[in-house]
Amino acid sequence: MKESIGGTQIFIVVIALVLIFTAIMAFTINHSNAFAVKDQIVSIIESSGGFDMSAENIEGSGLDNNEVIEQIVDALQANSYRQVGRCPEAEGDIEVEGYQRNGSKVMGNDKAAFCIVKIPSNGDRGAVTKYYYQVIVFYSLDIPIVNELFNFKAVGETKPLYS
Repeated sequence: MKESIGGTQIFIVVIALVLIFTAIMAFTINHSNAFAVKDQIVSIIESSGGFDMSAENIEGSGLDNNEVIEQIVDALQANSYRQVGRCPEAEGDIEVEGYQRNGSKVMGNDKAAFCIVKIPSNGDRGAVTKYYYQVIVFYSLDIPIVNELFNFKAVGETKPLYS
């Protein structure tokens, strides 16, 4: 009766604490990686002056999606970003596109590595003169034994860009 806690109970407590610590570290690493990728994608879109959400690039618009997507794919690969999630639905004038890690558009219900949302912003007289873009990337709580538990979104916005 001297020992109220045996070796087995202490071993279980130690294993539980190690799992909790590992989960916190995995979450922190995924969180910081997702925010770094989001910031890079926002910077790429802002430096290119916007993102053309139509199927083909418009001549003379100055927007070349192929270059923008290539820069984003390079940023994803440089940060070893591998998370995926579902993009929100488009509503009204808001356009939404999801992309995979290789730069191809997401079709149907597939999961995307990142989403770009184009939101119109009305000018003084009510006419749409500028847009801003939301970038959505995903990160998850990934515990080594249990795998992915929760999927979170990191959302960033560009400054208003004139059309």
